[in-house]
Amino acid sequence: MSGYSFAEGSPAFRRLTLAAFLIFFFLFRFIYGLYCPAVTANDDYVQTYTIGLKAYTTHTWPYFGPNVQGPETAFHTQIPGAMEGVLIALSLELWPTTLSPYLFVNLLTFLALTLFAWYCCKRLPGYSPWFIFTWIYLAPWDTHYSTQVISLSYACLGSVLFFLGFFETVPSLRLGVIGLKLANVMMGFGFFWVMQLHMSWVAFTPFLFFSLFLQLREGGWKTALPFGFLGSLAPLSLLVPTFFTYGFRTGGDVHGFASGLNWINVLDIVGTLARFLSLASFEMPRFVGSGTHERFGYFLESSWLFLPGLFLWGAGLLQPFAMIYLWVKSQSARADWKAVKFLGAGAFLVIYGSFFFTPNMAASFRIWLLFPTIMLYSLYCWDSLRSKPIWRILGWVFILSTVYFQAGYTLKNVERNDSVYAVNREKMEKAIQEKNYHLLAERLPGSLY
Repeated sequence: MSGYSFAEGSPAFRRLTLAAFLIFFFLFRFIYGLYCPAVTANDDYVQTYTIGLKAYTTHTWPYFGPNVQGPETAFHTQIPGAMEGVLIALSLELWPTTLSPYLFVNLLTFLALTLFAWYCCKRLPGYSPWFIFTWIYLAPWDTHYSTQVISLSYACLGSVLFFLGFFETVPSLRLGVIGLKLANVMMGFGFFWVMQLHMSWVAFTPFLFFSLFLQLREGGWKTALPFGFLGSLAPLSLLVPTFFTYGFRTGGDVHGFASGLNWINVLDIVGTLARFLSLASFEMPRFVGSGTHERFGYFLESSWLFLPGLFLWGAGLLQPFAMIYLWVKSQSARADWKAVKFLGAGAFLVIYGSFFFTPNMAASFRIWLLFPTIMLYSLYCWDSLRSKPIWRILGWVFILSTVYFQAGYTLKNVERNDSVYAVNREKMEKAIQEKNYHLLAERLPGSLY
């Protein structure tokens, strides 16, 4: 996994190579998001688009964002804040076409993931940057959750900024590439950004308080509190109008998210751990079919994807076990290995404990925004294997197979032409042209906006 670096070659060649690399992956992820199948219900994606489309076509302020409801309970709520509606409406104002929200959200997530990949390269300088950047751009959960017009995609930017800020404010994790003042600005910004887009912001609070506790214990309150507040001002400006207009008891039946002790979730520690570790693994089968028969049928229809698919299928199954084994057995020479190990364990415990008193299971889409923690931990795991040639070779076989498979997967999706965008494109276009969001979809019954 070591190899050619971005820093090699003449300055002009480096700039050209890097620009081509970034442009290629941005365009690839953009096309991927247009045609990949929905991970959750199709209506979730349509309703997200409709919130922004309504703000654009009616010129009204979107006081509330994503609708939150699920099959486990009868609850229905809507997250306060204008973030989602404003971001989608802004993209349509800048370029009134069906593609603009997809282009804009991919720009946001690509910038976020690029920043995260850069940070991982700084932490692990022995790695080839090509490996780290490519893997972060193409990991299956990342590509499915960060390339489409859905609340998780918009929340990706806040998640990355928050956790990079968190890493740099914890002494045992601090690298020093981001100053403490900026790190606190990033945490404040990211926290209130995510708060308006996804209910998993609640899982960010233990990290926030842990960081503040450590900084205040070191006497850093002059850095932590003022700069954290400074970072929060921009996203808060989109949240405060909702509370001034509707008060603080808004959003719907939030009681549906709480319950007594849910023993099913308490006992599901293995399943929760598996879903958490899979965020940084090549968990491919669930994206190609709903069962073993359908998954093998997918590869029989595309024999050219069978060998890399089979290899990645096996790798994706083994990666979580390897991450557990290396947590226990690895003796890395890196001074921060122990801190990163406990970061991974702590993030899992936060997720696991967060679902003790809720009727919802810890599904991947409910925990994905903590992916910077598990992705960073996984890269440290593979770094501990990098000294052996066989693992370096397997690492490059893995990353090349990932590029090949994801390209083939995208081509098949384009051929199928049944994504949320492909199915609704004509209705989106007509709604934009006629300035009538109803032509795409009606808002869900009981929606506050």
